Amino acid sequence: MLMLTLVSLVACTHDNRPQPIRLGKEDCAGCGMTIEVPRFACEFITDKGKCFKFDDLSCLFHYMNAKNLSDSTVEKIYVADYEHPDSLIDIKQAGLVLGQDIKSPMNGGVAAFRNRAHAQKFAVKTRSILLDSWERLKIQHAEH
Repeated sequence: MLMLTLVSLVACTHDNRPQPIRLGKEDCAGCGMTIEVPRFACEFITDKGKCFKFDDLSCLFHYMNAKNLSDSTVEKIYVADYEHPDSLIDIKQAGLVLGQDIKSPMNGGVAAFRNRAHAQKFAVKTRSILLDSWERLKIQHAEH
């Protein structure tokens, strides 16, 4: 009985850690373009453990809206650290900078930073705004 419980537990768990994005080899789940710019790559992992990858946060946002995916369905969202694009960070921990002068693949204009002080400096430099959360970014996108 214990063995059956352990097997069931293992079968029901999934890995919600960030999955590597293979630049130039994977397509954006939103627009279908090949993901090539590491600074803006992002992904989400569902409550079922499925990973969807995107070339820009705007593609991720529009995909979630088009598919009516709730925050409970999307377990984790990871974004590339603008300064260290090989590192994906939890969007809830990221400093998010939104601005017209931030040139991302789909013109979403969002850069994510692990270091909030660096995000603030980048926001000033690019005449952009530092958002306080992913929730605020969703509101900004919904308004435009």
